Amino acid sequence: MSPREKLKTIKDPVIVHYARSPFDDRRYNEVWGLFIWHNDDFISYKVDSLEEEAEVIFAFKAEVEMLKAKGGTVIHWNQTSNEFGPKHIANRYFDLTGRYLELDYGKDAINLAYELIKIYGDDYMDHPRLDKLAQLNGWAWGRERYEPCPLFDINRTALIVKIFYATINGTLKTMNSEYREQLLRTELLEQIKRELRNADAEEKVLTRKEVIKQLDIHPNTLTNWVRDKKIPYTRIGRRLYFLKSELLNLKY
Repeated sequence: MSPREKLKTIKDPVIVHYARSPFDDRRYNEVWGLFIWHNDDFISYKVDSLEEEAEVIFAFKAEVEMLKAKGGTVIHWNQTSNEFGPKHIANRYFDLTGRYLELDYGKDAINLAYELIKIYGDDYMDHPRLDKLAQLNGWAWGRERYEPCPLFDINRTALIVKIFYATINGTLKTMNSEYREQLLRTELLEQIKRELRNADAEEKVLTRKEVIKQLDIHPNTLTNWVRDKKIPYTRIGRRLYFLKSELLNLKY
């Protein structure tokens, strides 16, 4: 079964995410909010004060356990370290109360970030992947609010929900090799347009055949010039394009 087919078999997804204090502030490990998406509904456990932090964490744990017991499969985004994930939440609860908290997403839990690597390849997206996927697909980044931590909102959880279903439906845009080449073509075309706008009125973009005709040279000569970088050009896919003004300054 392929990774995408595996995701399709999930009948009762429970998507979880949470916000914590910034990683660069080592004095604190606060949990600022925990969020669950299930059955098209969001459940928010927000921490308004340190006094209620432990209680909120426990309520989140109880909800996750209940949904798992009913057959739900927990889906998270890369919550696999002591810095961010169930281990951090449990450690924070211990720091606050002195009591251990058994928080486990279960052996069937899905790390969506890892599944995307298996589906699209390790270089499917530049880091930070969650933000870049949001930008590429035209979705909200979850940064509309002005809290110090960009994870602090259900919008961030909603982003993971969108990525999950777009992956299943095969509509997720990623920076795989095909898309990178398409993007590169677009960027190069825009570069040519900028050069034309900034050039003299007589400026013109020439194809390979036009250059050969204008310079009255053999095709192999142009091939050698391109190979030896004796002539400036722009490559879009397999095609080469030349600016007439640059040809006029050639020394050959």
